[in-house]
Amino acid sequence: MKFYLLQPYISMFVEGLAVTCEVTAAALAIALVLGFIIAVLKVVPCRPLRVLLDFYTSIFRGVPLIVLLFMAYFATPQLTGYKISMFVAGVITLGLNGSATVSETVRGGIEGVDRGQYDAARAIGLPYGTMMRMIIIPQALRSVIPALVNEVITVLKSSSLVATIGLMDMMRAAQSVQALTYRAFEPFLLVAAVYYLIVMALTWFGRALECRFKL
Repeated sequence: MKFYLLQPYISMFVEGLAVTCEVTAAALAIALVLGFIIAVLKVVPCRPLRVLLDFYTSIFRGVPLIVLLFMAYFATPQLTGYKISMFVAGVITLGLNGSATVSETVRGGIEGVDRGQYDAARAIGLPYGTMMRMIIIPQALRSVIPALVNEVITVLKSSSLVATIGLMDMMRAAQSVQALTYRAFEPFLLVAAVYYLIVMALTWFGRALECRFKL
């Protein structure tokens, strides 16, 4: 192994790591906010709305992420006449895709709350919105913390796909270093190690949160 060959390109890996973190953070913001909104709307007693939202989630759960990414970056300009950046295409695709999973996770948590909680809230005359915000959703969140942490990890690892459209993330940096040094093992092993360390840190953080909020 010739890791010394990577030394001149450390700055490239650092810049790639920064891009990976930026894409992941922005995509997670979209996924969590939109996912929570969709989850709450899915439990509203309105069948047409639920059918529409179920169709939305089925698209992102049924189509490979890389296909959606290519459609966002390469096909959108042909349909709209406006070219979007690689960063925006990656963030939007990962965010919308993640929102589908988050919505199903949170919806499951909401529906898993004991029905007696709903009945008690109605008995004291709480409005639906107040009941959801103050009683149901806080309890649901406690039960879905592990699943949400897993989604954070999934978005992080999926962010490596943005390299396929040319965005200079960690994966793209490794590919560039491979082309310059004619060595594949060392740059990709370095990227794998960085991803592993981040995922292990997130896993530990998730377990700490689970213990903190355990019922």
